[in-house]
Amino acid sequence: MRRVSVLIILLLIIGSLPVTSGKAVPEPTQRDVFLYEYFSQVLARFDYSLRYALANESYSVKLANLTLNELELIRDESLYYQEKGINATVMRVIPPFYDFASQLVLLTQLTLQFQRNPTPALASGILSTVDSMERTLGVIETMKLRNGTKVLTFNTAKVRTHLEAIRKMASKLPPQEGFVIGVSEDNPILNQTVTIFGSCPGNGSVTVVIEGEGSTSLLLVKPENGLFSTAYRFDELGTYGIYAVQGNETSNRVMVNVRKIPTAFIVDDSYSAFLNQTVLVSGRLVDFYGNPLGGREIVIGNSTLVTDPNGGFSKRYFSSRAASFKITLRFPGDDVHAGTTKTVKITFSRYPVSITLNGPTEVILGKTAMFTGTMEPSLALPVTIYVAGKKYLTLTPENGTFSFELKPNETGEFKIYAAFDGNERYGKATSNVLALRVLPPENMTPRYVAIAVLAVLMIIGIVIIERRKGGRKVPAGRKGTIPAEGTHTGGTGETSPISSSIEVPEDVGEAYTLLRERLRDAFGISESMTPREVLRVLRDWGLYPHLERVTLLHEKAVYGEMHLDPGEKAEFKAAMEALLGGVTA
Repeated sequence: MRRVSVLIILLLIIGSLPVTSGKAVPEPTQRDVFLYEYFSQVLARFDYSLRYALANESYSVKLANLTLNELELIRDESLYYQEKGINATVMRVIPPFYDFASQLVLLTQLTLQFQRNPTPALASGILSTVDSMERTLGVIETMKLRNGTKVLTFNTAKVRTHLEAIRKMASKLPPQEGFVIGVSEDNPILNQTVTIFGSCPGNGSVTVVIEGEGSTSLLLVKPENGLFSTAYRFDELGTYGIYAVQGNETSNRVMVNVRKIPTAFIVDDSYSAFLNQTVLVSGRLVDFYGNPLGGREIVIGNSTLVTDPNGGFSKRYFSSRAASFKITLRFPGDDVHAGTTKTVKITFSRYPVSITLNGPTEVILGKTAMFTGTMEPSLALPVTIYVAGKKYLTLTPENGTFSFELKPNETGEFKIYAAFDGNERYGKATSNVLALRVLPPENMTPRYVAIAVLAVLMIIGIVIIERRKGGRKVPAGRKGTIPAEGTHTGGTGETSPISSSIEVPEDVGEAYTLLRERLRDAFGISESMTPREVLRVLRDWGLYPHLERVTLLHEKAVYGEMHLDPGEKAEFKAAMEALLGGVTA
């Protein structure tokens, strides 16, 4: 299901619901442990993205986008489950994390651009974005989750530290001449807040002019150290020209196109039922902000409906025969909302049939083997028996059971199964396959002789072993020494430890954490450094090629959330064993 596991989403949404105790208590117990641990990991990803940005690594933008996409999926699924009547804690937690992730994508992009070409306009954009992100962190810090009676709060200290580092980096830019203005988003949606930032020659008041089609807005901004920024929400569609004025100076002009609000159908991807039953396709129409769109005309298949005040809609489908088809849901849009479409698959299936076959696995040639079977539901319809891939006989069960005899006329192994061809109401069915070995008639005398000979040989072997045990003595004048378990004796008779292979954890994240601990103990490498920083510090190490490969595979598995194939897993383990051996030798 896209890139995030369905299991993770269900654990976040359904797992955050209060758990009712088995005892008679007045209220259920709220346990948000998994929710807390998941979003704590999201904070760790935020931190890594900022650290990579400070290190001028383009991976910072990729990681920020991956995190945003994952949170966007969880947000959309939350709306779906809310439509189903599930009001989970995740629906309260997700909004500030999603907002922070959206701003993080912008901040990492601005930070990389600033390190390549530091300009006052970029510095102003960075500072205003950091201000907004710090306010969002404040909302996250006030959230309280619970594990029974214990209150859980999020630790944002590391994220704040690196936001402050980015702020200091942008603040070090000395004032420069020039009057430049920019925007954080030049194609926003209606009612979206945009940051307008820029640089100016002095610290005198700056007037930001926003010219629309038939309207003009003026924003007075006080610069600081030659930089200024302000937030503005566009509440009308259209194209806007934005520029700034300071005294007799006028900045450049940027164009912003405000587009309609995106919309979406919150509805299942597929529906299924047996024939002669009814399928109810139902859902809601909402906008990007999660607001229901009531009273809107929509098209479902060939029918036109109007959504109720909560944006809800429904349509029933019925079929008397097995069929599978797709219908398209379409909202053409309105004055401020963009249109959207959704394809839903509907399947009407025949009723399932189950056949179970029982019988012997061996039979002597010339003897008769008896087989029995059951059919569910109990149908008086023909069932065909197949032997060695050929039709053997056709019979009709009585009260859901049947039986038949088989008298093979040759030796060998034969596959036997029962099959039902199905009809308009019931689907096809095939039973389990039985393997019947047909053995030739056997003279039992040689078998009895073989068993007797084997018994005699076993007795002789036991006697020989016991005699050898009784005859073992320690040579005179020399004391025998039995090495302790876990040691071996060398040529001098002294004991030494048995070398053991290094244990590498199966989990890639755990293995890499173990490696970082060993590098810390061996070389003093701080665990606060990013994996790429560790690579730069140890570039002259003899085991650097192994370290580089382990780092790349770790980033792919942990940050990229991509499964390693068997070859990559083996390569990761071999490189880890070499590295752990190198730092513990």
